[in-house]
Amino acid sequence: MTVRIGINGVGRIGRNLWRIIQASAPDIEIAVVNDTAELATVAHLLRYDTVRGRFPAPVGQVSRPGGEALTVDGAIVPMRHEPVPDRIPWGRYGVDLVVESTGQFARGQAARGHLSGGAGRVIISTASPDADVSLMMGVNEHDFDPDRHRVVSNSCCTTYCLATMIHALRPRYEVIRGSATIAYSHGSRPGPLLDGVFPNLRMARANATSIVPANVPGVRHALDRVLPDLAGQITATAMRVPVRATSAATLLLRTTHPADPDELNATLEAAAASLLKGYLEVSRDPLVSSDLIGSAASSVVDAGLTTTLDDLVRVVGWYDNEWGYANRLVDLIRFLACPPAAAPCPG
Repeated sequence: MTVRIGINGVGRIGRNLWRIIQASAPDIEIAVVNDTAELATVAHLLRYDTVRGRFPAPVGQVSRPGGEALTVDGAIVPMRHEPVPDRIPWGRYGVDLVVESTGQFARGQAARGHLSGGAGRVIISTASPDADVSLMMGVNEHDFDPDRHRVVSNSCCTTYCLATMIHALRPRYEVIRGSATIAYSHGSRPGPLLDGVFPNLRMARANATSIVPANVPGVRHALDRVLPDLAGQITATAMRVPVRATSAATLLLRTTHPADPDELNATLEAAAASLLKGYLEVSRDPLVSSDLIGSAASSVVDAGLTTTLDDLVRVVGWYDNEWGYANRLVDLIRFLACPPAAAPCPG
């Protein structure tokens, strides 16, 4: 069964998603994309990437009487330039599902505009406080109700890293509360090299030359949605650091009884080989951030950094923010196209 998707926003997440589909997801077809940027700009940034290298197939562009299009490995993908979701005619292109990846329409009501254009379902590629449901593969995808959940949040990359580690430990260790500190690869706003104007004065500073504390309230709220029985018990803060990709989350948990580092790592390894296979990995190598560029896992636990002090547990998980997250988008697209409880999907 081929799933026809549309992408609104061919930015960092949209382009990484496209690369993964091109290389390893022949069952997913990108039928049309929408972006307010010029066609030539989108084509160039898809073709070349400072972190990922060149796109794994030829990328071109064409202007036709019926509109503009990208050409990818010979396939023509129409491109539109609508500013808001409800003006994009997804139904005209036979789209089954839309990935909302602009970052501008993360609220449920805004993303719901895609349904007006004929989309059957919408995935918001970030945490959303009011999507119909927030799903994380391997953690709570069983909460999906195809009749009620048409706008689905895929949560966010940091929440995926934290939640997979917590979810792996919970069968053996009852978590009371916790705190996470994330070393997060720097962003582009307001400027990587020069200070700029930004409401958060810390974030206004040059983040490619400084360690910049950043608030991440969305992570806490996203964790509350996917792990509701721990709602309000996990806090998080972030430090933006000058690396081009990958991040690390240090998770400190208080459990109901003392734990042993070797037992913790064994528990994490067991989960990585079973219920969280493909989403969680455990490495016993002495890693640094650049070693994780291109990792498809949402969390790679650094076993050598696992420590305990009585009932305090510290676990560190690495993750390639964009690449691991884009892989979870592929997983979620496949799941929503044919959830296990649904009737057999057509071949």
